[in-house]
Amino acid sequence: MNVLRLLCLSLVGVALFRPSNAQTADYKPVSIVKVSPFGLFASRLVGGYEKAVNTKFSWYAGVGLLGGNRTIKKDTLSNSCAGFFVAPELRYYFNKRGPSGFYAAGLARLYYIREKQNDLVHLYNSSEDDYSRKRITSTLGLGLVIGYQYIKKRWVIDVAGGVLNNARSISTNYVDAKANDYNFNLNRASANPLDHRGAGFRFTFTLGYILNDS
Repeated sequence: MNVLRLLCLSLVGVALFRPSNAQTADYKPVSIVKVSPFGLFASRLVGGYEKAVNTKFSWYAGVGLLGGNRTIKKDTLSNSCAGFFVAPELRYYFNKRGPSGFYAAGLARLYYIREKQNDLVHLYNSSEDDYSRKRITSTLGLGLVIGYQYIKKRWVIDVAGGVLNNARSISTNYVDAKANDYNFNLNRASANPLDHRGAGFRFTFTLGYILNDS
């Protein structure tokens, strides 16, 4: 985590203190809006906005709305969730005229999601213990990614992959004060949190459109 933090800060420092070295007289910074087509399949509305700082650096802000309903272990639990994430990043482009081509980026990500899990076993048979609960999962992570951005006229394809290291916090509240996580997992289902703790792989694919010409 310390290595990720140092690398991210280094990228920010270079962007802030050396902007003029990467600027050319005929360069006009572009702005790009993006959307993830795969997010819709996972009950997510994911998009972003990229603003070029100069020919080497750009700021990108990824945002997402999370939601959906599912059944955990047939006829055992129903789960509905809602949340969001925000993921700002600083990109460094290796070619001489960004924001196109290969790049490296340092990023931070804040993730928050609230789940409501209703105990269907108790609903169908009131003599059973009630394990209905609400769970809040929040994570804060730092990461590094390598990506490639292809631009054709005003249309953009952006693909990236790397590592994201998360610190995670979970808060759980049961309808029945006697219920707990151990008995929940034992008698109902093991429902894993919707975001990971520690290091994990990060992959993104977005399509974009340039709002202004370079």
